Amino acid sequence: MTRIDQDPTLAGTLPKTFLYGYSSASYQIEGGSQQDGRGPSNWDEALKDTANGNEAVNSYNLWRDDIELLKKYGATSYRFSISWSRIIPLGGRNDPINQMGLNYYSDLIDSLLAANITPFVTLTHFDMPLELENRYNGWLANGDKTESLFRDFENYARLLFKTFGDRPHIYTLLSAVFLKRDRWDNEVGMWKQGNNLILGHARAVDVYRREFQSAQHGVIGISLNCDWAEPIDGSAEAKAASLQVNDVILGWFADPIFLGKRNATVQSIAGSALEDFTPANWKLIHGSSDFFGLNHYGTKYCTGKIIVEPNLPQLFFGGAEQVAEDLHGKPIGRKGHAGHPYNVPWGFRKLLNAVHNKWTSASVTGKAIPIYITENGWSSEDEAKRTFEDIINDTERGEYYAGYIEAMLRAMNEDGVLIQGYLAWSLLE
Repeated sequence: MTRIDQDPTLAGTLPKTFLYGYSSASYQIEGGSQQDGRGPSNWDEALKDTANGNEAVNSYNLWRDDIELLKKYGATSYRFSISWSRIIPLGGRNDPINQMGLNYYSDLIDSLLAANITPFVTLTHFDMPLELENRYNGWLANGDKTESLFRDFENYARLLFKTFGDRPHIYTLLSAVFLKRDRWDNEVGMWKQGNNLILGHARAVDVYRREFQSAQHGVIGISLNCDWAEPIDGSAEAKAASLQVNDVILGWFADPIFLGKRNATVQSIAGSALEDFTPANWKLIHGSSDFFGLNHYGTKYCTGKIIVEPNLPQLFFGGAEQVAEDLHGKPIGRKGHAGHPYNVPWGFRKLLNAVHNKWTSASVTGKAIPIYITENGWSSEDEAKRTFEDIINDTERGEYYAGYIEAMLRAMNEDGVLIQGYLAWSLLE
């Protein structure tokens, strides 16, 4: 097999402006959970009695070592998230600001720029201050609490835009956009939280565009997560199930943001539980992303079976049966830890083409919208139980990245998909 860096058919695919590097999330790497004024987040409470991020890999204190790793690996960009509870420990617009938290991220940004590494800043990656969970029921807020939550998020975003100025060139407001909870109402809560996340994102983007973008010249958007669902055969049932899964996982958020309309599949499933936005809110939502951030890991088959009365995880992942073997029992690809992911590079290429054809091509939106791969990565089966020697003999991960990067390059080179960056998951965890 020809190495992708030696394949003449791929030569020259990446422009000089293409960003490549790594992603991370604050709760999963920083540690320092009670250090320098940080307040508790929703994850501190949810994981307090189990394995958690209280110490993580201590990136809060070892961030200079992180930058040395990025330099050693030749990264040109680093996507990291900011801990809201480290900046405003109680979260609200009238709550005290923690200057030491602002200083930490400001120093990190300055040092990345000094190393010629572009900061790719995520404002919230699954986390929020615990106090806001208690005040508003988090992103599941209702009534007057919803408006208060939106104003608190706008205030948090405005503070970061103002403090960091034009130093970060790229912002994502939300990553993967969903918080898993133990008190959802399957009939209403999931859809309500989705609405709040979409509108909260759009309102914060509006703050940036109205107050900062013309002077700072940055770009701002959202990262959405999707593992591809492939029909197991050519049957109408399998094709319909695959479409349903991909629509629920990705179209639910992408259609409103990039097309300015509800996804028809999602609307048919949710029914009256999915409240419509007001005309004024639709105006904010439509076009509220300068790019399409995409998190992707693997692919499974859809059998065509629609799950009757799905539980919450089943509904969230599309409400259709998904399997990892074809009709002859052949695995779809190498199995990662607990089946997340399966190594299926061709599924990644299909997903990239679907995103391009549905949401980002100039023929759809009027202008070409770039895609950034904001997460893509592998975990080997029972890797944590392996010996150190086995872990560093990392052929499975190398095989995964080679296949997926080639799939991305061919989507760019042969299919005409506009992609401007690739950030592997994860630098550290």
